[in-house]
Amino acid sequence: MSRAETHPKTGNLAVTMATWLYLLDDAGHRPDHAGLRAALDAVHEAGGGEAAEQIGRKLAEAVIADLGGGADFPEVQAWVESLFGADHVSTGFGVDRPTRIRAVRSYAFSSSLPWMACIIDRFSNGVVGPHWVLVERVTDVVTCMDPYPWDDLDEEYDQPLVEFMVKWELAGSQSLRWSA
Repeated sequence: MSRAETHPKTGNLAVTMATWLYLLDDAGHRPDHAGLRAALDAVHEAGGGEAAEQIGRKLAEAVIADLGGGADFPEVQAWVESLFGADHVSTGFGVDRPTRIRAVRSYAFSSSLPWMACIIDRFSNGVVGPHWVLVERVTDVVTCMDPYPWDDLDEEYDQPLVEFMVKWELAGSQSLRWSA
């Protein structure tokens, strides 16, 4: 059993990062990493179904192999910047809650790409800790995308904006987004 199979998909950095890389690649933003490009090409060519799920696992494993499973935020940021260049990756949305809310709404309005955030959450086993999410939409409700779209589980969920903001702030308001 691979390392990607032994870790939960929801909240998992490598799985969430693999999905974000896939979405960036699909939008024409190729990472500067031959192994990841090959894994992304394989996912695109797989189409769907069980083959796509197995290839998606290989993409998550490629992320784990290069980034590691327990990287902290500065390591994640540096790794993503090494893939795309620091001028294409933004991390801050502002210093206070009202500014951050305006900035995330503005980003959602101006970009069709999700952004990655680290929040503090409670997992199904009762453990509280960092939980990586892809933020798809922000209104009075925050929609977090399915972190692994290649399996048959729909793991998209909504939560009230204030609840999301508290969880995100507890994790240090850490985020990554594409910037042109």
